[in-house]
Amino acid sequence: MVGIFPLSTLLIILVSTYTWRRLRIVRLDSIRERVIWTFWTWLWDYPVPLDINQWQLSNPEDTELYGKEARTILRTWKFLGPFFASRGYTLYQSQPSRIFDLLPAPVTKSAKIRADPKFPYARRAYIHDDEMLFGFESLRVWPARDEAGRDVVIRLVSGRDPSDELKFLQRLNTEQARADPRNHSICILDYISFDGLVFAVMPRWDQSFNHNFHTVAELVYFTETFLEGFDFLHELRIAHTDFLEQNTGINVLVDTRGTFLTGLRDTSVTRYAIYDFGGSLIYPEDTILENAQTDEFLNFRLRGYETPPGPWNPFQVDILFLGCILERWVRHIEDIVPEIGPFFDLMVTNDLSKRFTARQALQEFRRIHEQLSTSQLDSLVTNRFWDNGVISTKGQRPTRLRAW
Repeated sequence: MVGIFPLSTLLIILVSTYTWRRLRIVRLDSIRERVIWTFWTWLWDYPVPLDINQWQLSNPEDTELYGKEARTILRTWKFLGPFFASRGYTLYQSQPSRIFDLLPAPVTKSAKIRADPKFPYARRAYIHDDEMLFGFESLRVWPARDEAGRDVVIRLVSGRDPSDELKFLQRLNTEQARADPRNHSICILDYISFDGLVFAVMPRWDQSFNHNFHTVAELVYFTETFLEGFDFLHELRIAHTDFLEQNTGINVLVDTRGTFLTGLRDTSVTRYAIYDFGGSLIYPEDTILENAQTDEFLNFRLRGYETPPGPWNPFQVDILFLGCILERWVRHIEDIVPEIGPFFDLMVTNDLSKRFTARQALQEFRRIHEQLSTSQLDSLVTNRFWDNGVISTKGQRPTRLRAW
């Protein structure tokens, strides 16, 4: 749409319009782009909210309101499509019959994938693009493909005033931070600015909890990765505060209809990541972890806990949230690794004087790992979940492929 009018014509339109109605000049480095996108923004009646709070649902439980607000931001992403394309990213397309289902745009000959992507991009374990469905659930996130055909995600991370989330990502993606093997935050590939809004581009990975664990060794590697990640975050005085399955990734892309798929967790090639730092908290680097406090909302009930009286120590809460999620997916191997039970007890205990710090949890888990025999590590995993002592087996939760 940018090339419909020559620049001289757009300048005339803008000057004429400015005398009739004040324009909001779009902030872009290129004067040409500034003129073009100011015109198109005016023509579309300013479809890009500059207040990042308007890029989220005001009440996620209100289905009718969700549809209205999601459609508004859907239009925003559609408007921004040519802008991101000019930066080398082709946005996934909304499907006509199901507008909140997003799939890769048809691939042209010049844009075909040239080679199997290397880290930090995801391994490819799908066949057809229609297996790459992405649900439009977080209004700030949209999937895309780069010029090499690699799948990425574009996330709005800041408004005109630098957000804490942007600060987190910048701190986690310095050369020094990336060199630390405990840094399991998702890699940031690029930052793109539009009218003061900042979008971060990151590789698209699948959700890390979704698929089958074959051996105890795979579960141990999985658990140790996230313990390392939180040890690193807390060392940088970053509290994630919202660890959930959907805020993690595994470096593989599969048919998104599949659940508990097998053969995806070879520890020699598998990487896991933590992302979504939208609710995270950052403290000065000399903060004593035990002294940190916050009155910010922390969703205890979502993890099955009553909300204790505040203020809370966000680093202690991080360990509780991390522990309760990992416990569900890992503790069922207690018959093979008996020490795993007492380990999780000390991650989720309500006695704050006894609850592990991130460093203590990592050190204790590494001690347990070092003592495991080859026979234990090679043991086959036959269960899925542990819920307050009740174990669900793989037979009860089999691999399946959903129909759309």
